[in-house]
Amino acid sequence: MADAATTLGAGHEVTLTRTFKAPAALVFDCFVDPGRFARWWGPLGCQNEILKLDARPGGEISLRMFGPGFDHVMGGEFLEIAPPKRIVFLTKAFEAPGGGWGIVNRNTVTLEDLGASTRLTLHTLVETAAGELVLGALGGMKTGWGQSFERLGDLVGGGGKLDLQIADRRIVLTRAFDAPPEQVWRALTDPQAFAKWWNAGGCEVETFDVRPGGKWSVRQAAPDGSVHRFFGEYRTVEPPTRLAMTQGFDAYAPIEVVFELTEDWGRTTLTRTMTFPDNQYRDGMAQSGLEPGAAASYDALAALLAAG
Repeated sequence: MADAATTLGAGHEVTLTRTFKAPAALVFDCFVDPGRFARWWGPLGCQNEILKLDARPGGEISLRMFGPGFDHVMGGEFLEIAPPKRIVFLTKAFEAPGGGWGIVNRNTVTLEDLGASTRLTLHTLVETAAGELVLGALGGMKTGWGQSFERLGDLVGGGGKLDLQIADRRIVLTRAFDAPPEQVWRALTDPQAFAKWWNAGGCEVETFDVRPGGKWSVRQAAPDGSVHRFFGEYRTVEPPTRLAMTQGFDAYAPIEVVFELTEDWGRTTLTRTMTFPDNQYRDGMAQSGLEPGAAASYDALAALLAAG
């Protein structure tokens, strides 16, 4: 699955934003300390042998990555190090027998201190892409980084699984689950399952008519005793890949929501695109605790899927 609707090759870009339940200094250290770096770098199932990790501008990066079906050496170089806020480094893969590399990426990592947590933003720019063999690697680059950040979250104490992107009138939430699309689809469309994970669970379903034009509504009691209502109408129902609906909350006007499910590296990637009438509404939603709320909901969904 390609990372974006752009041509794979030099100039291809990937951006990811993840939040970790750890201080920025610890997250930063995981990029420059060889022992910690080895424990999270690479996709799920990857192991690393650090050959060199010289964390200074101009310092070399060299390691052996191995796992099911692969075993290769990766190179690189640190370009900028500004603890605990910013790291810029090159990664190099597919070393040619006569010298040179098939892929060279410039990776910029910025860390924002949120108090009890840290928001990490990665921007990767492909500087070199030589030969047809590297296209598959570029196509899976976003997924590979995402799995690396899942491992980083496990290492530092939590987070790293949910990607949040903000665009014009839109918020896009993405997370991968260890379940087939059909199972994730059931969790979206079965009322009993939905009530167990939506808004982190504990919802009471009022209406759940999953068909184009059908209505849905759930109620949930907050810790302070107040009761809130989510509601809307289904627009498109295409099992097990696409569910479009509206979503209202209490007195707030409904927004457009699309869930898309794709199979990716043996897992299901669930993408939720929320479209707002204007950016003021979008920003209000983003600042109301959307990210931690969505992360908690998806943690509940992951637990539900794991339980079968």
